[in-house]
Amino acid sequence: MSDPSIYDATVPTEGSVALAHQQIIRVKRLGTFENITGDVNNLLDTPTPVTVKREVYGTKGTDSSDIIGYSHVVTFDVEAVRDATGAIAQPWLKALIKAGKSKGAANKLDAQVFDALDGSLDATEGSYSVAFVPLNTGYADKGGYKFTLTSDGVVRDVPSPVAGDGKPTIESIPTANGKTTGDQLVIRGYNLDTVTSGTIDGQAITKITPIDENTLVFVIPATVTGAAPIVLTNPAGASAAFNYTAA
Repeated sequence: MSDPSIYDATVPTEGSVALAHQQIIRVKRLGTFENITGDVNNLLDTPTPVTVKREVYGTKGTDSSDIIGYSHVVTFDVEAVRDATGAIAQPWLKALIKAGKSKGAANKLDAQVFDALDGSLDATEGSYSVAFVPLNTGYADKGGYKFTLTSDGVVRDVPSPVAGDGKPTIESIPTANGKTTGDQLVIRGYNLDTVTSGTIDGQAITKITPIDENTLVFVIPATVTGAAPIVLTNPAGASAAFNYTAA
């Protein structure tokens, strides 16, 4: 037996430790999918088969069924991070809360769930209705929400965002638009540890610091203002332009 600790309830197995980091959820905000996995806990994606009845060939009057797709229910918990004024500092969380309080089309958003490490596995993507309840944390200075995303019919399988040709992928910028020149800008995405150069509004970025595969930081050049698309380059090629607005 390769892992005897599996029978010891006090010892986490290799699989249980890794499980917390192997699934990613992204929600679409302002037209772009944004990775929110770092702020969520207890992420669970539950698929349910959607079937149609059919008659069993050669056996009249006997029914069977075929699976034509899957609907999904995604649940997760989020702690609300507050700024100095007491306002929620996560823009995507405020968008989720707003959707959860809305009706009709305003109650829906697009989301993706996929394996964080294996790009050969497709992502599930679809439109989801949003519901939430406040978390009962028991602490006056802490608060959060439990979200339930219910797919609007069958979701679709799409190529995983972590699959690709090795070029940089810019997923999101955690800070809001409006950073001024000379400020550091944090970029989140994929294949960022190999970035060697980049441009913002067509101007070369001279100070780039890769943090890890998914994060890098650069300094906005002093002459950049207004609409300023960002392009990053590594040995595999250039990323798609990411729209950004500098102050």
